[in-house]
Amino acid sequence: MLYQNGIHVRMHTQGDDVRRFGSLQALGLTLMAPLLALTCVSSWAARDFTPQAGTWVISDEVDGRPGRGFAIDVQGNTFFMQVFGYEKNGDATFYAASGQMEGNTVIAPLMRYQGGRSFGSEPRDAQEDKSMGDVTLSFRNGLQGTIQLPGEPAEAIERYVFVGRDAPYYQAQAGRETTQEALWLGLNAQGQVVSDWRAELQSGVDLLRLTLSKGDVRNTLDCERPAQSQSIRCVAANAELAPVVQAAEFRSLGPQVTGTLTLQADTTTPLRLQGSNIRTYLERCVPVVITGCYSEGWDSYSTYEGSYRRTPTYLPSNGTWLVQDERTGKPGRGISLDVQGDTMLMQVFGYRADGQPSFYMGFGRYASEFERSTTSSASFVLNRYAGGRSLGGAPASGQLLEEAGEVAVQLTAVGATSLTQAMLQFPGEAPKPMQRFTLDAMQTAEEKLFGEWYMPWIPMPVILDRMDGDSATNAEGSVRCQPAQGISYVQCEWKNSSNLMPFGLISDPFFVSSAAVRVRDRHGNLTGLGDVPLN
Repeated sequence: MLYQNGIHVRMHTQGDDVRRFGSLQALGLTLMAPLLALTCVSSWAARDFTPQAGTWVISDEVDGRPGRGFAIDVQGNTFFMQVFGYEKNGDATFYAASGQMEGNTVIAPLMRYQGGRSFGSEPRDAQEDKSMGDVTLSFRNGLQGTIQLPGEPAEAIERYVFVGRDAPYYQAQAGRETTQEALWLGLNAQGQVVSDWRAELQSGVDLLRLTLSKGDVRNTLDCERPAQSQSIRCVAANAELAPVVQAAEFRSLGPQVTGTLTLQADTTTPLRLQGSNIRTYLERCVPVVITGCYSEGWDSYSTYEGSYRRTPTYLPSNGTWLVQDERTGKPGRGISLDVQGDTMLMQVFGYRADGQPSFYMGFGRYASEFERSTTSSASFVLNRYAGGRSLGGAPASGQLLEEAGEVAVQLTAVGATSLTQAMLQFPGEAPKPMQRFTLDAMQTAEEKLFGEWYMPWIPMPVILDRMDGDSATNAEGSVRCQPAQGISYVQCEWKNSSNLMPFGLISDPFFVSSAAVRVRDRHGNLTGLGDVPLN
């Protein structure tokens, strides 16, 4: 267990040629030409899920003490991983691997680096030291898989969850109710979208209710959280009303929802649920608010504020980040952010003053700075550890070695791309802008729109896969989309409609939109978590 700033978190963290796949030149994170060529056209089989970006752990190394872990990021078919572990002498270190996924599997060299920048030092580029050997990862779904590190047998890995199951942090307030809003899609066995619903999960001390809405039709289900399960199970509240959805079983992790939906019309073949959480808020209705309820606690994966009085806590995109002015095309430092509920977990992959690689880790409360603030922030101590398991070494748990100083993150919602841009202040350094790192090769803003989209007002799948002038379009040419306000929003025109239809389709691939959902990326991979065990 780790204790910091009064917060208790079960930190059971776990943690030959690079150019045969192309290189990310980690941690300078510059895509090289061979990798660009591979990401543009892929003949490999598409996946029916996408591994969720964030912190992963080896299941058997979860013992409540510091250990090894993995910051995994998969975008399209491009894989990037930063490993935090230990040298044979017990020193904390990091490695990085990048490559192209073939189906659900990737094999890539695990590289060690040295000579880079330490906290408070002058700018220094690092350099490759050596390959530690190949690492192999195979994913079963978006939250589970296996890893074989050099010199070790294959081990089961899983997405690291450090918050209460499917519950926002402010739900604990006695007598208060929270509402989690989401957009749900039901997919058949062929991965085709059958229907969509606006989902609202209300929870409180004696309440757990799901409302699914489509047009004027509302379907209410009573729910429960089974013991020793991450899932929620719901059944129709009144079967006599012939509900469209008879039952649902699902779980949430960050912005994503996965599970199954059983329709009244076909109880033998459940649909796969692929959902996106938009926001979660604590309601309190007061007479002076003409527009209705407002929130005293609100997590948002979108910058749309709607009619709520209080500005929400804007949640950044989990995954790989980097300091903007350290993008030199050479190896450098990397950052992994993982925000769940009101807690931010950060790993920093950098260097000691002597140039040797090391990792630093910390966590703390992440929230809006004050009521009506458009800025959300966190500050906490970064720690360095020692004594954990080395590559191929015997099982061992790490221990706290020293505090490296305080880090601060500040995200201000000033536009649709703000969830991928923030200010960062490392110990002993001035604040600097950082950004979410895009791994997949995207040459133009329009290319970021390629893939299969579900747009509720268009009665067909929309597959944008080609350019026509400055517009992204489908094969039939019936839907044309192009950026409208900078690169934040796009406008789409559907030939069967006489109107130009603007909507919140965000060209930033890490943004959660409440108006249109990317069902598949431009390589044909489903963007959901896939078949995740629910019990």
